[in-house]
Amino acid sequence: MVFDLNDFKKYVEYSPENNKYTVAVGMSGGVDSSTVAYMLKKQGYNVIGITMKHWSGMDELSEDSNSKTCCSLDDIYDAKRVCDDLDIPHYVINLKEPFKEKVVDYFIEEYEKGRTPNPCMVCNRYIKLGKLLEYGIKMGADFVATGHYAKIKNGNLYMGDDPKKDQVYFLSQVKRENLKYLMFPVGDLEKPQVRKIAEYLGVRVYAKRDSQEVCFIEDGKLKEFLVDMTDGRVEKEGDIVTKDGKVLGKHKGFAFYTIGQRKGLGIQHETPLYVLKLDSKKNRVIVGGNEDLFKNELFADSINVLSFDKIEDIDGIECQAKTRSRDILHLCKVEVIKDNLIKVKFLDNKVRAVTPGQGLVLYDFDGKVIASAFIK
Repeated sequence: MVFDLNDFKKYVEYSPENNKYTVAVGMSGGVDSSTVAYMLKKQGYNVIGITMKHWSGMDELSEDSNSKTCCSLDDIYDAKRVCDDLDIPHYVINLKEPFKEKVVDYFIEEYEKGRTPNPCMVCNRYIKLGKLLEYGIKMGADFVATGHYAKIKNGNLYMGDDPKKDQVYFLSQVKRENLKYLMFPVGDLEKPQVRKIAEYLGVRVYAKRDSQEVCFIEDGKLKEFLVDMTDGRVEKEGDIVTKDGKVLGKHKGFAFYTIGQRKGLGIQHETPLYVLKLDSKKNRVIVGGNEDLFKNELFADSINVLSFDKIEDIDGIECQAKTRSRDILHLCKVEVIKDNLIKVKFLDNKVRAVTPGQGLVLYDFDGKVIASAFIK
């Protein structure tokens, strides 16, 4: 990609009007949030950096830790060094208790119920765009900025411009009243462009790799985490059965399976089988053919309405939906069943592997978030 700074002048252009405002940047130590801090400083804002110290064994980590979780000591040090480079204040806030209560405990409980949780959506609602935002405002900030690839336009939440990073999906449970305080300065950029701007500005972490997986669990260690945190409860053996109840084999804990999974089932069958459902009450993993994974409707609760005043306003609307972050947009129609329950009927095609516990996000046809919920 050819990089011409002239194409990105507005991101580093100074305006004296910006001196009136203080922006608290949620700094993870990564390239996106670090670049946001640089850009806002260049634009004339008064900038402070805030880094969360939360779960992931933070108190036990040492400087030579191999942990790959986000906000490790290495990440905190990276964030501090970036703030030192910019000569701006840097604060580390301990959110371990609310993070455990709102995110980690929820995460574990969902798996024990046979659901597949979405911890990022919950974290953004209560922690990153909740507690961290509250702290920033208390520190005197007028706005709180993050490195998410999303946009705020006319008080509404929109998709960012990078088609590979629809992070607005994970932000969609944010409380509506908090939108007025948020800034997403890289929302109309793509990740390669952000890295180039970061390199040009001399951001020390411009080449740092993106964090992966669940932020409070080391990559590839979900099973070990769940076993440890439940004192082994999730390892209870049960049956793997077909839709009509025929036993095909044994599982070693339904929490280790997910809807749509084919590999690693440990059973023999003349045709390929996929996980269709996790039955926590009977401790069973139910399997079937690929065609059984396609649904023309779903139900969802924990509804967060963002672009309307109340849930009744979305009854009967046609819009677009995603059932996972990397999903395509599906044309659908919404029916409000009661105060905290909606039915979504897909109009253009059936959707594969609809997974209880995952987020459902409703968008209008311009990329604005209408509402979000969790699939039942």
